[in-house]
Amino acid sequence: MTDEDTARSEHREPDVPTDPEAELLGRRIEYLFTYVQPLGRRYTLQEVVDGIKKSAGANDPKLSVGRLWSLVKGRASNPTVGTLRVLGEFFGVPLAYFIDDEVAERVSAQLSLIAAMRANDVRSVALRAAAVATMSAQGIEAVRSLIEQGGKGDDDAPPAGEDPSTGR
Repeated sequence: MTDEDTARSEHREPDVPTDPEAELLGRRIEYLFTYVQPLGRRYTLQEVVDGIKKSAGANDPKLSVGRLWSLVKGRASNPTVGTLRVLGEFFGVPLAYFIDDEVAERVSAQLSLIAAMRANDVRSVALRAAAVATMSAQGIEAVRSLIEQGGKGDDDAPPAGEDPSTGR
């Protein structure tokens, strides 16, 4: 065992009892960090805390980087409704995303679709909000898959304007 291995083992966090609900909440928050990236990159914990502070009202809950880290890692159980509300407002998702499986599935599918569109630089695609809101998660997933496939290109395809049967 090297000194580095010893140091790592000495600094391991104590075994924290796992709470399935806290872990699920942590995965949902982590999903937001992964898929909500208006800056073109993942938010830092500090940016989220600062963003929440900037838009917070007098009665809104305070959120520290340490508390947010605990929530993301699924180690903080039983957060307040206020905490979930300000997180939802920051990331642009409804409060129900954190507690309702059906809403979480629909919102996750929508975020995944947006990320696929952004990743494939599909700026000309405009989905009507009503259509997206009423699509099933499977429907949104199908659209996302089509967008991803379209972004890969087809090297065997004829140049634009050329008839594939004649080559002209």
